[in-house]
Amino acid sequence: GQGTILVKYEWVSLGLGNGDYSIRGFIIAGKPRISIERKSLSDLYSTILSERDRFVRELEQLNSMEYAAVIVEAPMEKVLTYCPKYWKDNNISVEAQLSKRRSVMGSIYAWQLRYPTVRWWFVSRRYCPILCYRLLSVFYEENK
Repeated sequence: GQGTILVKYEWVSLGLGNGDYSIRGFIIAGKPRISIERKSLSDLYSTILSERDRFVRELEQLNSMEYAAVIVEAPMEKVLTYCPKYWKDNNISVEAQLSKRRSVMGSIYAWQLRYPTVRWWFVSRRYCPILCYRLLSVFYEENK
Protein backbone atom coordinates (compact mmCIF):
# COMPACT_ATOMS: atom_id res chain seq x y z
CA GLY A 1 0.00 0.00 0.00
CA GLN A 2 0.23 3.65 -0.13
CA GLY A 3 -0.16 4.23 3.59
CA THR A 4 -3.13 5.03 5.75
CA ILE A 5 -5.54 7.86 5.09
CA LEU A 6 -7.37 8.85 8.25
CA VAL A 7 -11.00 9.58 7.53
CA LYS A 8 -14.14 9.59 9.61
CA TYR A 9 -15.54 6.99 7.22
CA GLU A 10 -14.24 3.49 6.96
CA TRP A 11 -12.06 3.28 3.87
CA VAL A 12 -10.86 0.02 2.42
CA SER A 13 -7.78 -0.96 0.52
CA LEU A 14 -8.75 -2.72 -2.68
CA GLY A 15 -7.21 -5.64 -4.54
CA LEU A 16 -5.40 -5.41 -7.82
CA GLY A 17 -7.50 -4.14 -10.67
CA ASN A 18 -9.82 -2.06 -8.51
CA GLY A 19 -7.61 0.84 -7.48
CA ASP A 20 -6.08 1.52 -4.06
CA TYR A 21 -8.90 3.10 -2.03
CA SER A 22 -12.67 2.98 -1.70
CA ILE A 23 -15.26 3.33 1.06
CA ARG A 24 -16.57 0.36 3.03
CA GLY A 25 -20.27 -0.05 2.33
CA PHE A 26 -19.91 1.32 -1.19
CA ILE A 27 -18.89 -1.98 -2.73
CA ILE A 28 -21.74 -3.89 -4.35
CA ALA A 29 -21.23 -7.51 -5.47
CA GLY A 30 -17.47 -7.03 -5.23
CA LYS A 31 -17.51 -3.91 -7.40
CA PRO A 32 -16.67 -0.55 -5.83
CA ARG A 33 -18.85 2.45 -6.66
CA ILE A 34 -15.83 4.71 -6.15
CA SER A 35 -12.15 3.93 -6.42
CA ILE A 36 -8.93 5.89 -6.25
CA GLU A 37 -5.69 4.62 -7.77
CA ARG A 38 -2.63 6.36 -6.36
CA LYS A 39 0.65 6.40 -8.30
CA SER A 40 4.08 7.68 -7.41
CA LEU A 41 5.96 9.21 -10.32
CA SER A 42 8.29 6.22 -10.65
CA ASP A 43 5.35 3.82 -10.45
CA LEU A 44 3.48 5.77 -13.13
CA TYR A 45 6.39 5.47 -15.55
CA SER A 46 7.11 1.80 -14.85
CA THR A 47 3.40 0.92 -15.06
CA ILE A 48 2.89 2.64 -18.40
CA LEU A 49 6.17 1.51 -19.95
CA SER A 50 6.35 -2.04 -18.53
CA GLU A 51 2.88 -3.11 -17.33
CA ARG A 52 0.71 -1.36 -19.89
CA ASP A 53 -1.72 -4.22 -20.62
CA ARG A 54 -2.45 -4.82 -16.93
CA PHE A 55 -2.97 -1.10 -16.34
CA VAL A 56 -5.32 -0.78 -19.32
CA ARG A 57 -7.43 -3.60 -17.82
CA GLU A 58 -7.47 -1.69 -14.54
CA LEU A 59 -8.54 1.51 -16.31
CA GLU A 60 -11.37 -0.43 -17.97
CA GLN A 61 -12.51 -1.59 -14.51
CA LEU A 62 -12.22 1.92 -13.09
CA ASN A 63 -14.16 3.38 -16.01
CA SER A 64 -17.15 1.17 -15.15
CA MET A 65 -17.50 2.76 -11.68
CA GLU A 66 -19.55 5.79 -10.71
CA TYR A 67 -16.38 7.71 -9.89
CA ALA A 68 -12.74 6.78 -10.30
CA ALA A 69 -9.52 8.73 -10.10
CA VAL A 70 -5.87 8.18 -10.82
CA ILE A 71 -3.88 10.47 -8.57
CA VAL A 72 -0.26 10.94 -9.59
CA GLU A 73 2.00 12.14 -6.78
CA ALA A 74 3.68 14.79 -8.90
CA PRO A 75 2.69 17.98 -10.70
CA MET A 76 2.44 17.70 -14.48
CA GLU A 77 5.74 19.59 -14.94
CA LYS A 78 7.59 16.81 -13.11
CA VAL A 79 5.82 14.12 -15.13
CA LEU A 80 6.97 15.86 -18.31
CA THR A 81 10.63 16.04 -17.22
CA TYR A 82 11.03 12.88 -15.12
CA CYS A 83 14.27 10.96 -15.52
CA PRO A 84 14.33 7.66 -13.58
CA LYS A 85 17.61 6.64 -11.95
CA TYR A 86 17.60 3.56 -14.19
CA TRP A 87 17.87 5.76 -17.28
CA LYS A 88 20.87 7.60 -15.84
CA ASP A 89 22.58 4.44 -14.61
CA ASN A 90 22.17 2.75 -18.00
CA ASN A 91 23.11 5.76 -20.12
CA ILE A 92 19.75 5.88 -21.90
CA SER A 93 20.15 8.43 -24.71
CA VAL A 94 18.42 11.78 -24.57
CA GLU A 95 16.44 10.79 -27.67
CA ALA A 96 15.26 7.55 -26.05
CA GLN A 97 14.31 9.42 -22.86
CA LEU A 98 12.28 11.91 -24.88
CA SER A 99 10.57 9.07 -26.73
CA LYS A 100 9.65 7.35 -23.44
CA ARG A 101 8.29 10.60 -21.98
CA ARG A 102 6.21 11.15 -25.11
CA SER A 103 4.87 7.61 -24.84
CA VAL A 104 3.87 8.15 -21.21
CA MET A 105 2.20 11.49 -21.90
CA GLY A 106 0.51 10.25 -25.09
CA SER A 107 -0.92 7.32 -23.16
CA ILE A 108 -2.27 9.57 -20.41
CA TYR A 109 -3.88 11.93 -22.94
CA ALA A 110 -5.45 9.05 -24.88
CA TRP A 111 -6.72 7.32 -21.74
CA GLN A 112 -8.37 10.51 -20.50
CA LEU A 113 -10.50 10.44 -23.65
CA ARG A 114 -10.96 6.68 -23.87
CA TYR A 115 -11.95 6.27 -20.19
CA PRO A 116 -13.94 9.44 -19.40
CA THR A 117 -15.17 8.30 -15.98
CA VAL A 118 -11.57 8.12 -14.75
CA ARG A 119 -10.32 11.54 -13.64
CA TRP A 120 -6.57 12.17 -13.62
CA TRP A 121 -5.05 14.40 -10.94
CA PHE A 122 -1.42 15.55 -10.78
CA VAL A 123 -0.61 16.84 -7.30
CA SER A 124 2.32 16.92 -4.89
CA ARG A 125 2.97 13.84 -2.80
CA ARG A 126 2.16 15.90 0.28
CA TYR A 127 -1.27 16.93 -1.06
CA CYS A 128 -2.16 13.45 -2.34
CA PRO A 129 -3.65 12.05 0.90
CA ILE A 130 -5.67 15.24 1.38
CA LEU A 131 -7.12 14.92 -2.12
CA CYS A 132 -7.92 11.23 -1.53
CA TYR A 133 -9.68 12.14 1.72
CA ARG A 134 -11.66 14.95 0.11
CA LEU A 135 -12.80 12.86 -2.87
CA LEU A 136 -13.87 9.94 -0.67
CA SER A 137 -15.59 12.26 1.84
CA VAL A 138 -17.57 14.17 -0.77
CA PHE A 139 -18.64 10.95 -2.49
CA TYR A 140 -19.72 9.51 0.87
CA GLU A 141 -21.69 12.62 1.88
CA GLU A 142 -23.46 12.83 -1.49
CA ASN A 143 -24.31 9.13 -1.65
CA LYS A 144 -24.95 7.96 1.94
